[in-house]
Amino acid sequence: MRRRKQAGEKADPWQAPDPALAVAMQQLKWFARHRNRARVTYQVNEILILLTTATTTVAAALKVSAAATAILAASTVVLAGLYKVLDSHENWLAFGSAWADLQAAVNDYRTLPSDQRGEDAQKRLVARVNEVTSADTGRWVARRQSLASGGQ
Repeated sequence: MRRRKQAGEKADPWQAPDPALAVAMQQLKWFARHRNRARVTYQVNEILILLTTATTTVAAALKVSAAATAILAASTVVLAGLYKVLDSHENWLAFGSAWADLQAAVNDYRTLPSDQRGEDAQKRLVARVNEVTSADTGRWVARRQSLASGGQ
């Protein structure tokens, strides 16, 4: 007896009728999800930095207690540190670029008539998926090493 797929469990793309397209779509969705998450993280962090900075200035002008003003200023410093640690702007750009590359490859593949989506076309699509994924992983590793060594 086959067990049913649990919620959130993904089907093996290699078992799909068109495995190359299924693999590409799986990666496309991964990059879209991470691109969107990085965008939201970046925007929320930027807004919070603006708000805490402005609130600190207003608190100082209104002569709010030194402790409250210091807490607001420290919050800005923490948020600025998160900006660097999370690297959400860089990730947003990189995931967006990888997503666009994969979207183009999928579109090219899908424009082929179905009788031309044979083994060679599938291999080209999977190779492109692998190239994009590998390049993004290399970018991530290089960025982490740069941050660890104190570089930009």
